Amino acid sequence: MRFLAIACGLLLLTGCHNIYQLRRAAVKGDAEAQYEYGRRLLTGQKGAVHSSRLAFKWFSKAAANKHPKAMAAMGLCYERGLGVQRSLPTARKWYAAAVDEGNDDACQTLVQMEARAGNLSGALHWLERMADDDSVPAQLILAHMHLNGTARNASAAEGIRYLRYAAMQGNGEACLMLSTCYATGKGVPKNDELMMGWLVNAAEAGNETAQRLLQQAEEQKK
Repeated sequence: MRFLAIACGLLLLTGCHNIYQLRRAAVKGDAEAQYEYGRRLLTGQKGAVHSSRLAFKWFSKAAANKHPKAMAAMGLCYERGLGVQRSLPTARKWYAAAVDEGNDDACQTLVQMEARAGNLSGALHWLERMADDDSVPAQLILAHMHLNGTARNASAAEGIRYLRYAAMQGNGEACLMLSTCYATGKGVPKNDELMMGWLVNAAEAGNETAQRLLQQAEEQKK
């Protein structure tokens, strides 16, 4: 028990030392330290005493230095009223600013916010932004929506475009969908050779459905 108490005491002292060092770097203007110090204050972890108000203060400083995660944290604070009065319009502005600085998670958050608000057009805007930034999940969602006719200005050709983007990144589901499109002539001319080629690509990418279909085709040849 005494050893355990000593160990806990050492961990506490280490945590206090680390948070002191972190705060000192934050005071000197280090944006990464400002963000991390704010994150610890918000969660009350690793030696920091929880304070939403102080967390918001340090996120603000880091965000002023164009720190992408700090900008998203500002969006979170305004979205949930953490250390500042809740304001969804301001939250959206901060999330959008974070996206402009390359924060993909903020883009996903905006998709979810707009969808919850019933703003399909806004959700699609940010979903398309994610797809253009090579997000495979976003590309697959948009491909489904265009091929099923549920996207704005739905176009099978646009659905094929998103599938190709995802397939080029080695996504097996996208390869399988392209194979199906060439088999049925949806968005592309029917082409058995390309259908089989994309089916093989899907199987090689680990898609179990494609692997099963190829196995069945081999068995039928025997």
